[in-house]
Amino acid sequence: MENSTHPIQQLSELAEVLLQKLKATQTDITLEFDDVQLQGPGPQGQPGQWRLNGKVSLTSKSNGQKGA
Repeated sequence: MENSTHPIQQLSELAEVLLQKLKATQTDITLEFDDVQLQGPGPQGQPGQWRLNGKVSLTSKSNGQKGA
């Protein structure tokens, strides 16, 4: 999925892509969310609705050590 821009339908797909990219020696990942709504834990453990709008950027760089 290198430089993929196709929509991800499941959270497991997102996790797979992130792990593959972060294993690279150097990578930049930008995730863009446009009015994404999720159900998750809310106050005092009650079900809650989360909304995501905007960007999340992740950067991975090699420290030059193998296996570290």
